Amino acid sequence: MSHQVIVDYEGMSIKIQAQCDAAVHSLCKIDKTLEKIHKTASKLESQKVKDYEKYLLESKELIKNKIEAFNSTLEKYKAKKQVSVGYYDADKFDDLKSQLESQASALSITVNELTGTKLEVINQMINDGLLNYGASVYQKLEDKANGVMDFDKDVMNRINAIDDISLRELAYHEVVKDNSLSFEKALSNAQNKYDELLGKRTAKVIEEYKEDLKSNGISAEVLDKAETIEEAAAITNEAIVDEKVRKETLKIIIKAIRDRGFIVDTKKNLKIDKEKNIVRLVALKASGQTAEFEIQLNGKFMYRFEGYEGLACNKDITPFMDDLKNVYGINILHEEVQWSNPDKIQTQKYQYVNKNKGNN
Repeated sequence: MSHQVIVDYEGMSIKIQAQCDAAVHSLCKIDKTLEKIHKTASKLESQKVKDYEKYLLESKELIKNKIEAFNSTLEKYKAKKQVSVGYYDADKFDDLKSQLESQASALSITVNELTGTKLEVINQMINDGLLNYGASVYQKLEDKANGVMDFDKDVMNRINAIDDISLRELAYHEVVKDNSLSFEKALSNAQNKYDELLGKRTAKVIEEYKEDLKSNGISAEVLDKAETIEEAAAITNEAIVDEKVRKETLKIIIKAIRDRGFIVDTKKNLKIDKEKNIVRLVALKASGQTAEFEIQLNGKFMYRFEGYEGLACNKDITPFMDDLKNVYGINILHEEVQWSNPDKIQTQKYQYVNKNKGNN
C-alpha cells in the first residue's frame, strides 16, 4: 500500500527564532554605520555628531530590548507547549501564541523603521560629508542663541519637533542657508534633499539585499521588481525567514523519520527543485519501505509512504506525526490525503492543494 498526504503546518518556534536572527542581524547594520561615523567624522566632539551616535545607540538598545522580550515569551510558549502534550490549557496557550505574534509584528516594524530608510539616509549623509557640515550648522545655531543670528522661534520649535533625526538636521541646514524661510518651505526643501540622498543609496542597498539572499541560498530574482528600500527589506526578510523555517523543518523531518528506522542519505537522496522551489527527500528502510517528502515555502509539506502491506504504514506514520507535534513543536493545521490507490500513485505526479485559494 502507498499513502500520500499534504500537510499544512505552522512551526511557530522555528519561525520566531528565524525572526529573532533577522533582528540580531539588523544590529550589525547599525554597528557598521556607527563605525563609519567614527572613521569619517572629523569633529566627533561636535554636538551634532554626538546626536547621531546617541540616536543609533538608542535604536540598538530598543531592538535588543524587543528581542529579549520576544525570546522570553518564546521560552514560556515552549514550556507551555511541552506541558500541553498531556494537558492542554487552551486559554493560556493561545494567549502566549497571540502575544508572540504581536511581538513579532512589533519587532519587524521597529527593525524596518530603524534599519531601513532612516539608516540609509544617515549613511548617505556620512558619504556626502553632511555630518561634518552639521557641525558648522550647530555653530550658527549657537550664534543665534547668542544673538548673532536671528531665527524665527516658531520655525525652530517646529523643526525641533521633527522625529526623524536626518530630516530634522536637513531642515536646520535650510534655515541656516536662508533664515527667512517658513517652516513649511524649510521642511519641503529638507524632504527633497532627504529623497535625493535616499535615491543615491537605493540601488546600492538593493544590491546588498541581493547578496544577503544569495548567502542564504535564495535566488536574488525575488528582488527584481523591488523599487524602494522598504520593498527590498520586506521581501528579503520574509524570504530569509521562510527559507530558515523550511531548512529547520527539513532537519526535524530527518530526525523524526530516522527515529522510525529509516536511513537518510542526504548526499544522494536530498534534491532541490529550483524551478518549483521545492526540497525533495527520500528515506529508505532496509526492508524495502520508502518515505518521500517535499517541503515548500508556504507552510506545506507532502509525505508519501510506500512498500507497506495493508495499513502497516500507519505504524510508521502515526508515531512520525506525533513526534513532529509533540517532540519538535510543529503545529499541524490540516492534513489532506491525496490518494492511497496504488494504481493512481504509479500514474499521477505529486499535486499540491492551495487551501487558501479563493479566500483572499
